Amino acid sequence: MALGMLFSGSSVSAAELLKNFRLGGQFDMQATAAKNITDMQTLPSQQGTAPANTNDRTGDAQTRIMLTADWDVLDDVHTKVTLRKNDRNYGTAGGGNANFNGNSQSLTSNAAPATAGVLGNTYVDQALVKIDKLAGHVDLTLGRQFYGMAGDMVAFWGPSDKAAYGLWTTSLDAARVDWSNDMLGVTGIVGKATGHALGTTVANAVADVDVRGLNVMLKGKENMSVGAYLWNQVTHNLGNEGVSPSNGSAGGKNDYLYVLGAKGKVNLGMAWVSGEIAKNFGQHRVAVPTGPGLSAAPGNSSYTGWAMQVNAGAKADLGMASVSPWAHYGYGSGDGSPNDAKSHAFAAISPDYRPGSIYGRFAVAQGGTALNSTNGTVASNSISNRKVWGLGVKATPGAMSKLTVGLSWWDYSFAADPGPIANGVKHIGSEGDLDLTWTHSENVSIGTGVGQFWPGGAIKQNIQSTNVAQGSVNNGRGVNPAKLAYFDVRVKF
Repeated sequence: MALGMLFSGSSVSAAELLKNFRLGGQFDMQATAAKNITDMQTLPSQQGTAPANTNDRTGDAQTRIMLTADWDVLDDVHTKVTLRKNDRNYGTAGGGNANFNGNSQSLTSNAAPATAGVLGNTYVDQALVKIDKLAGHVDLTLGRQFYGMAGDMVAFWGPSDKAAYGLWTTSLDAARVDWSNDMLGVTGIVGKATGHALGTTVANAVADVDVRGLNVMLKGKENMSVGAYLWNQVTHNLGNEGVSPSNGSAGGKNDYLYVLGAKGKVNLGMAWVSGEIAKNFGQHRVAVPTGPGLSAAPGNSSYTGWAMQVNAGAKADLGMASVSPWAHYGYGSGDGSPNDAKSHAFAAISPDYRPGSIYGRFAVAQGGTALNSTNGTVASNSISNRKVWGLGVKATPGAMSKLTVGLSWWDYSFAADPGPIANGVKHIGSEGDLDLTWTHSENVSIGTGVGQFWPGGAIKQNIQSTNVAQGSVNNGRGVNPAKLAYFDVRVKF
């Protein structure tokens, strides 16, 4: 826009430079009221030595605003820029607040910005150029971009759904090519998930992480969709060149992760069934701890994990209401023998698997807030080392076609022995949710609901062991359910 004004008095008009300019975006508001999320205990604060803060309370309301500008640079060259700001919690100063500073590059990095204020907390999530029919066949997209669908168990970069506490947003710097005909659609992508600063050597920076993907979808089938994919992630090792990795230490060889998978969906009249299966291959060489029940990555092991999910549902019009029952099952392998030469836990590329209102919303620590994070986080945005069951029903009253009422029940377990976190017990817990969604229009929706998470044996064992080991006066005081009430708004424009 600045360039347009700069050239407006010259032979190049703003209208020519910003041809077919379109401005759109998205506004999200997330209000969360919860207790016992981080410690699963209802106790007065500051009892015992540690954990110091029990009886935790969450009372937050935050916003995310995203503005996207699209325009045609040339007839066959297009560009897109997306700006985002979502750092401020209600009741804080308007300039900036690092408590909810969703980083556009990492789900785990939440460092405060270098500068405060609006500019210091505004992120460029997309900055790309797209060229139509390069070489007459493929569309080429270059730059920072979103990719995939929210909720994907293998690879997704983009704005998280309303279920993610903190309204996270991730992006990928990549080159993408798309080709299609009447039968097939093919997408290839090559990018960097993590890179070193310009002008520095890799040895003096964080390890570069390269991502490559190939996705193929079968087209032309009205009641069926089938696809396959292959992802490759290379983590560059910062160890000495030529040094062979040893157990538990990083050497000079890179880490190569491959994820081969297939997915499909079939519509059967009023019912539908979908499924996905994925398998790991490659060499696990970077010694990075990967969470409860996952391998700590021996210096030289093979990726052997796998994962799958199955979903089924139906829709029936009963006159007074439209009713849609559904069921879900997800499984991701864990590592019950982390000291052998195999990494058995399923490893994803950039997962966004978030079942349940409580487990899914608090899957990733945002400012330290994650399910049971005080004693040992048990939720995850990955299906790795998890066994998840879900059953539910959605109903839309005939007299209120914009309202959807949902009831759901979830059960979560570790797939393999999670180790010290739970003393061998695998059951994480169960969850019940009541969700109401009002679809005001195609672009405006309001959601509210309540939920309760009942801790299972894994959490109870873990908390008891932690309290005993720390000599806490909380020892033997019990483990309590986590509770949630939420109110979310989304406006697209």
